[in-house]
Amino acid sequence: MGAAESLWGIPVGEQRRAKAAGCAAFKGSRVFREPLILWLKENPPAPGAGDGDNLRAAKLAVQIKLLENQLSRERGLLVEKAVVAEEWGFWVGALFEIIGRHADRDLFNRISSELKAKLGTRATTP
Repeated sequence: MGAAESLWGIPVGEQRRAKAAGCAAFKGSRVFREPLILWLKENPPAPGAGDGDNLRAAKLAVQIKLLENQLSRERGLLVEKAVVAEEWGFWVGALFEIIGRHADRDLFNRISSELKAKLGTRATTP
């Protein structure tokens, strides 16, 4: 459990709570990340009386969300914003190139100015 805490940031106390409740993440001495995340998400800690308990619960919720995002990235379900921006930039540039070759200059300038307003400064003239 200590290794799981250092790897994933889930406190040992929460892991013990999950194990005592019969979470399927524990097999022998191993702790499996995905079932633990699912169990913790479905079984949040009971709200405590002190601010420290609320802070720990909030920190755990954030840690669970980070681990969910990590799993999604590993499965290819989540793509980094920079990759998406690069692809969009490439295809918008290709579109402008095609329009620039086949449209008259006035039409190109009107399309370009309207798209620049929507896209920002990434839209360029040929």
